[in-house]
Formats: sequence, structure tokens, C-alpha cells
Amino acid sequence: MYLDNDAFLSALNKLYQSTSKKGTVWVTMKKYVDSDSNFSLKKADRIKKSEEEENKCLVRATNGKKKISTIVLAKDKSMFEKSYKNVLLINLDNLKVEKKKPTTPTNSSAAAKKSKV
Repeated sequence: MYLDNDAFLSALNKLYQSTSKKGTVWVTMKKYVDSDSNFSLKKADRIKKSEEEENKCLVRATNGKKKISTIVLAKDKSMFEKSYKNVLLINLDNLKVEKKKPTTPTNSSAAAKKSKV
């Protein structure tokens, strides 16, 4: 479902909250080019037209059941990034912290140290 930037961030927040106990949210970002979808033009014309267009970013999010997307213009990039960062900071507090395993010297490295002495 295509949404504007503010509605996308609100829906993304709800998506993260719905999967807070169990589940995953995948977010992807890629360059969006309007002229790629118009196949009636020749390839050379599409390339020329894409160079003239303003840069856009397609942002998609899904939890496997519900899909949302938005297109961010270059002029709105900094505002969207700040809002996206806030959504992530609010919702990524349930990450598991991995405990580091203590490293013990292996036999080959211990033998190499003894032979140097």
C-alpha cells in the first residue's frame, strides 16, 4: 500500500509495535526511477529521461503479512531521515544483547608463544 511520508512513518511505528513480542519487520530502500516503468519508450530515451529526473528513494516495509511503501524526494530526505531515526530509536529497544564468549588460547597459538621464548 503506497502512503505519503508521514503516514508511512506512522504505519511503520504500528508495524514495529505489532511485532514487538514476536516477529520481524523488513525495511528496504532503493533508488526509484519513474522512467523505468514506461516501456513504450526506447531504452536510450528512458536513460536520458532518468538523468533529468530528481533523485527519489523507494522505501518499503513488511512484516510478511502487511506491506507499506513510500517515495522520498531528495528535498525531503533530511526530514524523513530524522523522523525515521526517531521511529527506530523508539521501537528497537527489545533487541537481544549477545554475550561475548571468553576467548581461550588454542593449543597451536600457545605452542607458538612458547617456542618464541
